[in-house]
Amino acid sequence: YESYLKGQFHWYKLTPTDLKTALEYYEVALEHDPEYAPAYAGISLAWAGLQQMALVPPSEAGPQQRAAALRALELDPTLVEVQYALAVVKTWTDWDWPPAEAAFLRANDLNPNYPDVRAYYSHFLCSMKRPDEAMEQMERAAELDPFHPLILGLHGAALAMVGRYDDAIEKFQTLLRTIPNHPVALYGLLGVYFVKGMFEEAKEAAASYYSVIELTPALEALESGYVEGGFPEAMRRAGDALAALAEVTRIPPIEVASLYTYAEMNHEAVEWFERAYEDRDPNMPYWSAWPMSDSVREDPRFQELLRRVGLPE
Repeated sequence: YESYLKGQFHWYKLTPTDLKTALEYYEVALEHDPEYAPAYAGISLAWAGLQQMALVPPSEAGPQQRAAALRALELDPTLVEVQYALAVVKTWTDWDWPPAEAAFLRANDLNPNYPDVRAYYSHFLCSMKRPDEAMEQMERAAELDPFHPLILGLHGAALAMVGRYDDAIEKFQTLLRTIPNHPVALYGLLGVYFVKGMFEEAKEAAASYYSVIELTPALEALESGYVEGGFPEAMRRAGDALAALAEVTRIPPIEVASLYTYAEMNHEAVEWFERAYEDRDPNMPYWSAWPMSDSVREDPRFQELLRRVGLPE
């Protein structure tokens, strides 16, 4: 149990080093008890984190995540941690919506006071375009653990997805005061500032985000582009830089798609969203509700892509 708790401590930080350290602690827990279901649930969530943060490709992380969750389910389906891990697999890896919601509801029944479950269920509901239910879940999660950095970040993202942009900015800025340069807050601010037309602030958030995740080519391109052509040119150049880099190394297609979205380059954005769909990118479900250009959102090809994922338009 002590090893499991140490794993949880590191998992919540969502950095590459911490996620790998979390995996190590969960494995230590299994050395003490090979049938310890929470450790398998933890392993599943650690692989989910590695996949979500684009540190491991879905083709590698997805099977590991799924196998650990199913092993935990086999050992003890009555644990909230196990149903939670299963819900995460079904939502962001399998895109299998009815079983995902069933697992979230089962987890909430098992422990109504587990904030992580409610926060991620809120994100599921945002993707399903059920904003009132989403905010009910997120507000309860925030009541249960108001100062946890992960909950703050998830709260900000949920507010952004339901269109409460000023409230989202406040949450993201609170998180940045707690953990400077937190990638979830920076990426969230990029989207919210963009839809509010606060392009200078959006550019600064983008620059900080690409600095934190160490994508230097994108950072350099957006800085030079902003000087020469403002925000759209900054996003275009950063997108072009990552698209070129993707020819020689792994760059998640959704990173390129998002930059072209903010540049309002519909054709290129949808093309890279198609690649993200083929890649089974775990962040695809977010784009049914994420702040973005209306011109891209209303593009029939993008709407068709959402239908193929099984998401509401």
